[in-house]
Amino acid sequence: MMIPQHLFVYGTLRPHLASDRVRQLLVGMKVVGPATVRGRLYDFGDFPGVTNGNGIVHGNLLRLSHTEQLDPLDDYEECHGLSPLFTRSSTSAQLSDGFRVPAWIYLFNQHLKSGIPILSGDYAQHIRDRSNH
Repeated sequence: MMIPQHLFVYGTLRPHLASDRVRQLLVGMKVVGPATVRGRLYDFGDFPGVTNGNGIVHGNLLRLSHTEQLDPLDDYEECHGLSPLFTRSSTSAQLSDGFRVPAWIYLFNQHLKSGIPILSGDYAQHIRDRSNH
């Protein structure tokens, strides 16, 4: 299998939602554009998480210049240890023109009991709705 050269981001790694600290982690990655993947999106309070599922999750596709760029993101997403918060998996992201691209995604790897399903599949929209109530 080919190693994905892209990263699908749907929450705190989305460039327009990223904190200054996170933006530093994204330096050198090119924003390809909006994209979607199949899955289920949840709100865990300070951050969202995606699990495998039949919904549509909205986000952005980033192009990596080299896979080492993922190392600090793996740390940020707490991918290490016996019970990682997230695991980096490969997925297929669909661009707005319908073109599909293999991409990495961080999948939530803990119990969902504290998560609230985000039915729109769009964390940015969810944050806007949340702050309007």
